[in-house]
Amino acid sequence: MVMPTNWSIGLIKKIEWRSFEKLSAEYFIAKGYKALETGLGKDGGVDFYLYKLSADETQQQYQKPLSAVQCKSWLTRKVDVKTVRELYGVMAAENITLGAVVASGKFTDDAIAFSKGKHIQLIDGEKLLSLILDLPESVQSKLLATITAGDYTTPTCPSCDIKLVKRTASKGRSKGSSFWGCRNFPKCRYTLKNYLV
Repeated sequence: MVMPTNWSIGLIKKIEWRSFEKLSAEYFIAKGYKALETGLGKDGGVDFYLYKLSADETQQQYQKPLSAVQCKSWLTRKVDVKTVRELYGVMAAENITLGAVVASGKFTDDAIAFSKGKHIQLIDGEKLLSLILDLPESVQSKLLATITAGDYTTPTCPSCDIKLVKRTASKGRSKGSSFWGCRNFPKCRYTLKNYLV
């Protein structure tokens, strides 16, 4: 694989979901926030929380999040209103005023309409690219090196946090078709279809 030398929309669309979450968090860190991930598995509508940086780390632990952020690296479909509603539900339940959904692609019209007046920023792939390109060149380069270190295109298992492997279905209606499966099979049965195998 040829290593990218600069940021582009093509690169943003190639980044698999776990690396995309990392990119989103690292962008906000570069802007002066602290990002705290929610962990593996079902995230309940939030991938990480943003905090204002505090000189006192012990104070930081008790500080309320400034914002809740959800990330979607979907190749073939737009981010729908359900995703934005879930984030808004978390914001209401946890009394968080600001939210953001960061996507590698686009948002549906319903998602855009729902976000209006709710202090939820929708950042699509083009907007994310422009935000990254607004960073100082040294920061852009560091971000690029961080995100493209290692395998940033092969999808990650959300349960095991390891790279998936290409497999071919041996039976059933999908016999002969390719899909991604977890390396920990049969202990983990996570699969991913329709993702550039």
